[in-house]
Amino acid sequence: MPRKYTRTTTRATSYKQEVLEIAIQRIKIKELSYAAASRIYGIPTSTLSDRVLKKTATKSKTLGRSTAIPIELEIKLANCLRVMEKWGWGLSRKEVLDVAQEFTISNNLDNSFKNGRPGPDWFISFRQRHNLSIKKPQAVEYLRRKMTDPFVIHEYFALLQKTFRDLNLTDPKRIWNLDETSVCLDPTKTKVVGAKGKPCTRTTYGNGKENITVLTTVNAAGQKLHPLIIFKGKHMYEQWMVKNPDKYNFKLTYAASHRGWMETSIFYNYMINVIIPNLGEERPIVLLYDGHVSHVDDKVVALALKTILLY
Repeated sequence: MPRKYTRTTTRATSYKQEVLEIAIQRIKIKELSYAAASRIYGIPTSTLSDRVLKKTATKSKTLGRSTAIPIELEIKLANCLRVMEKWGWGLSRKEVLDVAQEFTISNNLDNSFKNGRPGPDWFISFRQRHNLSIKKPQAVEYLRRKMTDPFVIHEYFALLQKTFRDLNLTDPKRIWNLDETSVCLDPTKTKVVGAKGKPCTRTTYGNGKENITVLTTVNAAGQKLHPLIIFKGKHMYEQWMVKNPDKYNFKLTYAASHRGWMETSIFYNYMINVIIPNLGEERPIVLLYDGHVSHVDDKVVALALKTILLY
């Protein structure tokens, strides 16, 4: 069954918005009754009643009920997706829904979505409203092989050099790079040396499926920011933290997530509380990192456009 609805009548399309507003105004000043206004302007009395009693807004340019996410916020989200695509981080449908869910929750939107997450019907309508299309990407493994192509590597660094040249950026202190790595503590993922024909075990601390993520940020001058360590759990516990932090020449920051992986809210808080305050006052600044979906949402993009240049 096709999902795109096609109107079969001209009802509610035979009058213009300006005509509707005139009819409403004449009813309000008691110059016309509902029936008279309906007869003169060809607008249903129920429509006039809804508009006069403000049950339905008159400023809408489309028919039907309002969107679950206010249209001005939808435009903001659509622009965010276009910016990410321009940066080479086009998102899949699932990733768009992830971003939309984060968007509705962070903006405290009142909607009928389960757990604040839009469904496939919303995605189809959203894509049609904002002229967005789905494009089939190349296979990941193919792209990984392609990234080792000398021509691709040369093109990347040529683009990077052009960016530095366009920004007149020669100060290594203003060129930053961040990356994360996951440390799996599952003993079944580690091979150990032992006697032939004998079973072996590996003792670890924590649950068998535990995962820890570490994010580090450094610049081309060798300066580093506080590393971020993400544990698996709902809350942080003091016993997880370093007992004698003074013995290190840098501070540590901590967070906890459901799986011990990076999440958008954690990355955004790290940007706000660690990265931005320690970048200095000089601009522009280039921050290089991968395009993992946890690194890009509307708030991160807006923050980057305002304070730094992501690359």
